[in-house]
Amino acid sequence: MFRKFFTKKNLRPIISGTLIAGIIIFSAVGGIKSYIDSEYLLRIKEDAVPLAMQGIYKYCPTCINGQVLYCSNQATPGEVKDGICLNEVNVMTTTAGAWDSVQVCDPSVVEGDFTFQGKSYRYLMAYLGCATYDCTANEVGFAVSNNLQTWRKTGRVVEAIRDGHWGVGQPSLINYNGTIYLFYTSGTVSQTTTFVEQLDCSDLGNVQHLGKKHITCSYDFISNADFAFTDDAIYMTCDTHPFPGGALNFISAKQSVYSAPWNGTLDSLEGMGWERIALIGTETTGHERNHNGCFSRDGYGRLASRILYVSTADEIGSWSENLYTYRFTAVGF
Repeated sequence: MFRKFFTKKNLRPIISGTLIAGIIIFSAVGGIKSYIDSEYLLRIKEDAVPLAMQGIYKYCPTCINGQVLYCSNQATPGEVKDGICLNEVNVMTTTAGAWDSVQVCDPSVVEGDFTFQGKSYRYLMAYLGCATYDCTANEVGFAVSNNLQTWRKTGRVVEAIRDGHWGVGQPSLINYNGTIYLFYTSGTVSQTTTFVEQLDCSDLGNVQHLGKKHITCSYDFISNADFAFTDDAIYMTCDTHPFPGGALNFISAKQSVYSAPWNGTLDSLEGMGWERIALIGTETTGHERNHNGCFSRDGYGRLASRILYVSTADEIGSWSENLYTYRFTAVGF
């Protein structure tokens, strides 16, 4: 189910890590390791084996005010079944018989004033959900919370075309001075790309779609992207194409980071002059694959620091063994 091209459910795990400067990574199987240490470099694949034996993957982080939510199967080791986690606790799972009955993953969270069915909430999450087992017809939904730990789903926001291809997902939310922007990847029979929509979320029971733009870049086509903003700029991190061959040929080896001037409007997000400012690969993380990145952001999607959380993976054996090496780390850019 996860062999198809670029699906977040091509599962790219992550390790609950905290900082490290470009060459330091936090690993659940040995504390802090330096990739300057050549002896450790020789042991990377050996260290990955115990993780694989646990049958657990962690991937696709999102950071809000220093809190990192991520996707993992830690509630069902050995099974390919995503849940959304915080501090090693599963905080959201699938809903039987619903549009997200098979997978929920790829969270993105912002802070604001949100209302659903007459009740007020502080946090809004966008996430990918699906009811298929073949990596098709993925869709984007919303959920709300007041504490990041207990979430109430509000329903689908962007539906799949259902043309037998990937669908929509990998969302990234920004709350820019009260204006909600939802970025997401779209994979159809004709193309893989990224769109952004401006939404009126004053009533989450009746979300209004106010406009839509295509995110393009002269360097590459855009997929699997996260966004953050500053006073006069916007930042994007995403896959770098093409992906190298091998058993992990469905995920990126390098995570690109871009920036561009931005005035906060929807119209200015189309045809932007992106400049690539960083390329995160093996030389930075010590891992073969680097993908599913996210920025360190404040509650509204503003860039909080020059830290990037990057999902990593290594080829150590069978497909499932490779899958269970998925972790994430944090690097500077």
